[in-house]
Amino acid sequence: MADERTGDAQTSHSKPIQKGAQSGTQSDELRNVPLSYNFKRPQRVNKDRVRVVENVHEQFSRLFSSTFAASMRMAVDVDLSFVDQPLYSEFILALPTPCGAFTFTLEPTGGKALLCMSPELMMAIIDRALGGKGVGNSEDMRPLTSIEQTIVNKLVSRLLRDFESAWETHFTLEVANVMFETNPQFIQAASSGDPAIVATFEAHSTTFNGLLYLCYPLSTLEPLLPRLSGNVISYAANQQHKNSLANNRSLSKMQISTLVQIAQGSLSIKEVVNLQQGDVIKLDTKKTEPAVVFVGNQPKFFARAGLDGRQRAAQIISTLQASEEELFR
Repeated sequence: MADERTGDAQTSHSKPIQKGAQSGTQSDELRNVPLSYNFKRPQRVNKDRVRVVENVHEQFSRLFSSTFAASMRMAVDVDLSFVDQPLYSEFILALPTPCGAFTFTLEPTGGKALLCMSPELMMAIIDRALGGKGVGNSEDMRPLTSIEQTIVNKLVSRLLRDFESAWETHFTLEVANVMFETNPQFIQAASSGDPAIVATFEAHSTTFNGLLYLCYPLSTLEPLLPRLSGNVISYAANQQHKNSLANNRSLSKMQISTLVQIAQGSLSIKEVVNLQQGDVIKLDTKKTEPAVVFVGNQPKFFARAGLDGRQRAAQIISTLQASEEELFR
């Protein structure tokens, strides 16, 4: 029934595309091409919000690539392959046995999510950590030993921190209650019939190719979707914003020398040579003139010198203009 409706929709709405038509542009022609729709698997998340989700996970793929390369001590590229909306049961049935799956809770919403590595990826991580070349082979997949699980857990902990950073532009999410599972049948993140959103990543190097999946039951994302912007924020803008925040945090902790110049004057070399104890030097600054505050050897403020308790202090009066700065350099 669904296929017949789809076919009818395609037949009734399709229009011949005439080359060289004056009234239609290429984008208009593309809009006239009918798109199939699967009534058995309706898309619960609209395209605008899916694009934002894709943007978040593109950021995660870059962070994942950096973390993975540092852990493996080799060049590793990670790309977001696609974002799909299958049923949760379909995703679970597609996982191999044994698998490397990590379920976790997203705070403060309390929803669950799932991170899963392909056998090739897990074997490459373990092989490299134990002194190998980082070769991944799905035929070697078996239940992990305690040492191997510790190796994988350490990397996944870093990836989950990258996961939090990737979502930071839109929400402040914290990962909690991380649990490792090797049997897909025991993974309880959602009901089998619930829809889900799955982001698939491909990690590849000279010695291996492997996949990583992030699965969100729709019930986990539903509290967040209304707050997702329909405008896709570019990675460059996100990165610039994060770099700006990082720079501000770094600069706020830096210490810089500050000098308060109360008065100044000039003497000839001969006068300096003839100075003796008890001599009085006449300065060019009047007692009514404000002091000048130098920040990092640059004149920046006018101030009034005095005491704050038993300590010397300077009260800022005004900021020097660019033209005034030149007078004190």
